[in-house]
Amino acid sequence: MPVTHPPLPQPPPVSPPPPPAVQPSPATPVDRALAKVNRFYSLPVVGILCSLWAYLVAVGAAAIAPRYLAAGGARELVVLVVPMVTALLVVCIIFWVYLASDEYVRHRILKCAALTGVIMAFSTLGYFCLEMLGYARLSIIVVNLYGWAVFTVLMLWVLYRAR
Repeated sequence: MPVTHPPLPQPPPVSPPPPPAVQPSPATPVDRALAKVNRFYSLPVVGILCSLWAYLVAVGAAAIAPRYLAAGGARELVVLVVPMVTALLVVCIIFWVYLASDEYVRHRILKCAALTGVIMAFSTLGYFCLEMLGYARLSIIVVNLYGWAVFTVLMLWVLYRAR
């Protein structure tokens, strides 16, 4: 009687490797644009820059509004309310960035605010002396925009170094 051996076990079928993980394409053009921007800039930096841009546009609109709008509610809204609301937006975004940061970055943000205050104090004192010598008076909006620019540059430097 011939000896029969049990059949040899067959190796399991080899499944093809899974396809590489592909990130789904964002659905809307705005999402695609934000995805491209976020490759280079972090979300806090984009928020600060966009809110500051909105503030500068609002201040520009407030500066030219009296020339084109008649006296009344619309002109008062554009001149008074829109720049204040956008300035509040900038402050809120910076505060949210402050709250979302760790202790070291919070300390650096507070140092940015203090350094901006010192720079603004000395620069306004210096220009006050120049006004006493005969230079033209400086509008407070110029001082305001100068202060925001100094603080934004310092803040963006802190966020860049924290990356």
